[in-house]
Amino acid sequence: MQKKDNETIEQFFLEYYAPICKYCVLRMPKHISYAEDIANEAFALLCKKWHDLKKNDIRAWLYRTADNLIKEFHRKNKKESNNIGYIEDFDAAAVNNLKYEQDFENISDDDIEICKAKILNELSDTDKKLFTMNFIKKLPHKEIGRELLISEEAVKKRVYRLKQKIISKINEKIKEL
Repeated sequence: MQKKDNETIEQFFLEYYAPICKYCVLRMPKHISYAEDIANEAFALLCKKWHDLKKNDIRAWLYRTADNLIKEFHRKNKKESNNIGYIEDFDAAAVNNLKYEQDFENISDDDIEICKAKILNELSDTDKKLFTMNFIKKLPHKEIGRELLISEEAVKKRVYRLKQKIISKINEKIKEL
């Protein structure tokens, strides 16, 4: 790698490390140290693949790479990732469509907590109860069904619909941020 390439990569690192790291933390709030590792790995891959990349697409490439590394992490740790901290169907296109000026560095932890509280407050009482039993208490679907007086299959369908509803709300909130 030439000195000019090193300087350019360093410039990308200085400009994008904090936003990429913040993006990873937003996608993995229960695994902050891994989120930082993933951001580092994305930049390590940038160095490895530098000569194969289009220089005007580096930002998008970094976000896609970080997103793929996050998905890979969750596939490997599927048991742990079965919580609201990460939703596999998250709309990566919404992030890729953000304006270039979008600065994730300006999103504070307080903003994230407020966003999370707003999403949960927008849920119906039934959805809140289902959310608590499934994602917080991590009760088996069979037990949730007994509690709600519905079949296990109905619980699975409701959990799926609840995830879709939360995903939609997350995507809305991301656009607002």
